[in-house]
Amino acid sequence: MKIVIVAPSPVPFAIGGAENLWWGLHNALNARPGVQADLIKLPSPERSLPELLGSYQRFAQLDLRHFDLVISTKYPAWAIEHPNHIVYLQHTLRGLYDTYPRHLSTGFDAKALAVLGVPAVVIEALKATLPAGLTVEAVTQALLTAMQHAPEDPLWAFPGPLSRAVVRLLDAIAMQPGRIARFAAISRTVASRQDYFPTHAQVSVHHHPTSLKPSGRPAYDTIFSASRLDRPKRIDKLIEAYVQSGLDVPLRIAGSGPDEARLHELAAGHAGVQFLGRLTDTQLAQEYARALFVPFIPLDEDYGLITVEAMEAGKAVLTTSDSGGPTELVTHRETGLVVEPTPAALAGAMRHLCEDRQSTLEMGMLGASRISALTWDGLCDALLAHSRHRTPTPASRSSASSPSIIRHAKPLVAVVNTFPIAPAVSGGKLRLHGLYTRVSEAFRVHFVNLGPAHLPQHVRALGEDFTEEIVPKSSALSAKDVDLKNKLGASAEDLAAALYPDLVPEWLATIGRTARAADIVVCSHPYGFPALQQVSAAPFIYESHNVEADLKRGIYGRHKWAADLVEWVERRTAWEARTLTACCAEDGQRLRELYSLGDDKRIVTVPNGIHLSAVPYRTADAKARRRAALSAKQPVALFMGSAHGPNVEAAHLILAAAEQLPDVHFVVMGSVCHTLGDVRRPRNVGLLGVVSDAEKGRWLELAEYGLNPILSGSGTNLKLVEYAAAGILIVGTEFGARGAGFAKEEHYLAHTADELAEGLRAAISMDAQARQQIIDNAYARIQCNGDWRSIAETYVALLRELVAA
Repeated sequence: MKIVIVAPSPVPFAIGGAENLWWGLHNALNARPGVQADLIKLPSPERSLPELLGSYQRFAQLDLRHFDLVISTKYPAWAIEHPNHIVYLQHTLRGLYDTYPRHLSTGFDAKALAVLGVPAVVIEALKATLPAGLTVEAVTQALLTAMQHAPEDPLWAFPGPLSRAVVRLLDAIAMQPGRIARFAAISRTVASRQDYFPTHAQVSVHHHPTSLKPSGRPAYDTIFSASRLDRPKRIDKLIEAYVQSGLDVPLRIAGSGPDEARLHELAAGHAGVQFLGRLTDTQLAQEYARALFVPFIPLDEDYGLITVEAMEAGKAVLTTSDSGGPTELVTHRETGLVVEPTPAALAGAMRHLCEDRQSTLEMGMLGASRISALTWDGLCDALLAHSRHRTPTPASRSSASSPSIIRHAKPLVAVVNTFPIAPAVSGGKLRLHGLYTRVSEAFRVHFVNLGPAHLPQHVRALGEDFTEEIVPKSSALSAKDVDLKNKLGASAEDLAAALYPDLVPEWLATIGRTARAADIVVCSHPYGFPALQQVSAAPFIYESHNVEADLKRGIYGRHKWAADLVEWVERRTAWEARTLTACCAEDGQRLRELYSLGDDKRIVTVPNGIHLSAVPYRTADAKARRRAALSAKQPVALFMGSAHGPNVEAAHLILAAAEQLPDVHFVVMGSVCHTLGDVRRPRNVGLLGVVSDAEKGRWLELAEYGLNPILSGSGTNLKLVEYAAAGILIVGTEFGARGAGFAKEEHYLAHTADELAEGLRAAISMDAQARQQIIDNAYARIQCNGDWRSIAETYVALLRELVAA
């Protein structure tokens, strides 16, 4: 299929959101099998009505019959005639539509046009009714001829009442329903504007992604916005709000435009406001990376690509209730803030985003997760679904509305799980992301996961040939979650999913569809097995992360009935599975004993690991220099963990130890911090909460001691591998090191439950050479056994064997 995108090239030339759409769509179409796509742009000046008429005329004269499909998005490109023409509308000439100056009249002198020789049929069409058979070329030629007779006549004022009527007529001719195969818009804001589309036209809305990819090291030390410096973008209001906020975080503004001089004058004397001018894509991505959040407050914006770029970079977005397109993407207090368009409201929002950094970072991470559903491939699917000439579909694609999986060369691994993988901020998520990223080099990997009830069902790419389909929980299942949590005093979302899969029929349907398409099915954790069993008889692997029965007995305590339910679910999963995997040999043996598996079930060990090349190893000297540069004199002891029972227990031991070691700076990272909010803690303990990968890397570079005072639980502790990879001396319990292949005193320093302070004190005072030897031993251990690339080889070999069988 041969497809062409037709578009205007602005005079003078400038690059903006429209160009991003055209180039991205062009590249995505050419990546599809059986498709050849071209982008044709014509210079389109619009500084006067004659120039604008000439531009419409040139597009109307284009002969594009050698293409099967034409896509246009903007005036005057849609003036082309083609039997299979899709209009994916960005905006009309807004100055003659919704932003037409209110002080100007909308009536024009029809008699004057008749005197100048304009045909009556054109005049009548300009006044009200569009007659059949009238063409763009006929209207433009008639008006251009009339202008030659009186070129200076005020009648031709631009903007003005006649130019308004002319452009609206040309657009009406071009977009007559019979001439257009399908109407679409880039946002609901655009789709709902008066007179943009023919009356009663069916208009679908498809948000489009950005081609700008995140780049650079996140620093969270600026407020950054990018925009054309034009009055509708309201940069002046942004500057006024920033000055009113009193913040000392710099406000950096990228872009250029006609309002530039006035804005520079407005910001004079305020050193925090920094104008960057036009940036390259690389520079733009780096500025997004540096930002704590991104304010974007235009008036009634068509779409707002800056919003998409900011969310793609994992940044919370501040916008206003009248900003149009951005409000379709930003959910208040979830992915950013949406406030009233006043300097006072904006100033307050800026202060909140700067002062509550943890909330701001979390909103950014959720925004990145949600925006990942926007893909170029999904946009291609949406636009071409109802064209008059169907296009071949690619072998792998994602679509937010009706996702599907189609076989191609790589076998498909379908994985059933009960929580989203991204953002990977806990041990279980890190394992899934790390392991299956490597598996996806040999297989296509598609997860079917439950997600929050407020999200739509969607597919997002986590890597090449690695996708995750999120099915929202029903309100009924969410109610069961809450009921179980109240009874148990602990999270029970996974148990609720196992007990009540019928309450999410969409999850069952998606699992069934995916399992039918798959070459091999995996239950990651046992909690998805009851759902899988209802919709598929396919053989499956039980990929255990822990011995769940043992783990939940420690968490649920006196509520034996709940732990018994977990054991029942896990027993059924283990008995029915074709093969089992365990994180360590100890867990494998425990599963064998607990569920009487004997020798008829083969259990393969697939340990925890990391992407070794992604973890910054630093020597003790390098860490010391790093701390000195930050004027940090105290040794740093780090603990990382999710809000998981054994981690919470360990965090309390760390708080007790910190009381005894006031000269050590203790840093606690991860969602375990959320469980300590009401707990009194010593001044030498810092709670970071959930952080970005970049910030986590910085603390791994800085810390000397990695704490792991784990006393309960199952599986293995991924944090040990991360500590070792970063050159950090591990101080922990023997129980916490189970299954990792670490020997006490050789790979880590051991302590008992009540001796963490003594163990850490001994580590600080020990001989530097002896300490380095332990660090080197641990690093050598994970070099051989801790990298996901080598770990995945075992798992990939198992998957290949099972597929072949």
